Amino acid sequence: MARDSFTQFDLIGDVHGHYEELCKLLEQLEYHRNGKVFENEENHKLIFVGDLINRGPESEKVLHLVKSMCDSGIAFAVLGNHEFRLVQNAVSGKKIPSELSVFLPWLRKLPMFLDMDSFRVVHAAWHFSSIKLLEDQSVEDDSFIEKTLVKKNPFRLAVQRILSGIKITIPKGLKCKDRFGVVRQKGRLKWWMNLEGKAYADCFLSPMSPQINNAGPELDELSEIEEYTANEKPVFIGHYCLPEYIPKVYGQVVCLDGCVTCDKKLWGYRYRGEKNPTPRNLVEEKICRDLI
Repeated sequence: MARDSFTQFDLIGDVHGHYEELCKLLEQLEYHRNGKVFENEENHKLIFVGDLINRGPESEKVLHLVKSMCDSGIAFAVLGNHEFRLVQNAVSGKKIPSELSVFLPWLRKLPMFLDMDSFRVVHAAWHFSSIKLLEDQSVEDDSFIEKTLVKKNPFRLAVQRILSGIKITIPKGLKCKDRFGVVRQKGRLKWWMNLEGKAYADCFLSPMSPQINNAGPELDELSEIEEYTANEKPVFIGHYCLPEYIPKVYGQVVCLDGCVTCDKKLWGYRYRGEKNPTPRNLVEEKICRDLI
């Protein structure tokens, strides 16, 4: 367990290679450029919830900045599913972008989750049994990574749950589309809730259309759910690409992924030790660009 006594934290959602938006959000959070890093006069610490890379135009610059801040003790980061897939590809011998390969030794030192004194951080889902299984595993260990490449391997399933969320198959006849209009075979569940008897519209975190209110998953489809109750620490996640109008705070769960690639909006949260997260502590930064 990591320590956080007497320290205040600012958490940042999925950056996905959007360097300009990241710098603007850091300024919004009252961090100021000092050479290669951003610093806060109050000595607050930053935590990145993963998915620093891909989709955006400047993944390399984002990694340079975040690594420099982590090396300076200003920031911490956990792995997202995009970074973990990069590691998997490297271990399995697949070609990876040369500008990202130089960061692999550092990325492989990052944890898959953080369990602090008063809060937690994981990219997609705090799934207790999966966390327990993974707590002694190291991303620097090739043999562990190789196990995550094997279908139905317990380590693979555990990593998928915590870095990609818990999903169920959507009946083909429903033809549910995500916010980008893509028909999806699976839907991402609100993993912290008891979803028994709920409609599909109430079960999915990432919004789907049309909303299905007259049917829902069977009980056996929800067997992987492990409720995250009100007496647990706040937990900060990313991953779910939530539109601006969708709430970001759900009880003890705070989702900081507002889909920066689509909406050009990056989300942060000022955590000051509160036992119950509040939307008042959310911070957003939106960059308006002319389309070329």
